[in-house]
Amino acid sequence: MPCLSNRKLGLYLALLVCVRVFSQAPSYILGNWLMFFNQTRISNNWSIHTEAQFRSFNITPNAEQILLRTGINYHIGKTSLATVGYGYITNYGFDKEQTPNVIAFENRFWEQFLFRKNLKRLNVEQRFRVEQRVLRANSNTTYLNRIRYLVRLTVPINKIVIEKNTLFLSFYDELFINLSSLPFDRNRLYGALGYQFCPNTSIQIGYLVQTTSVITKQYLQAALFYNLDFRKKPEEIKSIN
Repeated sequence: MPCLSNRKLGLYLALLVCVRVFSQAPSYILGNWLMFFNQTRISNNWSIHTEAQFRSFNITPNAEQILLRTGINYHIGKTSLATVGYGYITNYGFDKEQTPNVIAFENRFWEQFLFRKNLKRLNVEQRFRVEQRVLRANSNTTYLNRIRYLVRLTVPINKIVIEKNTLFLSFYDELFINLSSLPFDRNRLYGALGYQFCPNTSIQIGYLVQTTSVITKQYLQAALFYNLDFRKKPEEIKSIN
């Protein structure tokens, strides 16, 4: 059930504004990402993943990349899931006036396995993802394969476990490897402060350092996680019977 009150929604929007106005002057070093994630549970074993990300080249809203991704999750017990999905990505470049212009489109198919484990208060998540990427720039089409490995650590601050009204810290490192003659693609190192409003809604405000073979760049990040659950509750099943 939705639980994001007007006051809490206002807090989140204020945080987004802070990300936008962090610097009054344009910065071509520090970018920002705004992200939305959803997992809609339709049964004990199946759920639908959706996400949208707007990535700016700098603090001002100069589009660097727009990413839309969806997938079907198969849940294996309470700690693991496997996913197959599709993503559509628009990549932008900049002219001399720093005006964004589309330089490439990407159709991306992906498969992943995710495993979570609790070590007392610490939650450890490992994710292995494989991607098949079809990039189109002008009239040229390129096909690439890539693998990604992520380790995420999450720990509550004001409570023993992450539940309603919990502040928490989240950290991850993710390595991207191309299956080509130049294997290293990029590495992402991330840290964030999060707040769990209720079981289905949380936010994270964080900082990411992305290193590629040609550049290292920093990004401010703001993410909203909003999940839905359409599984029948025990009392609903009983009433139907």
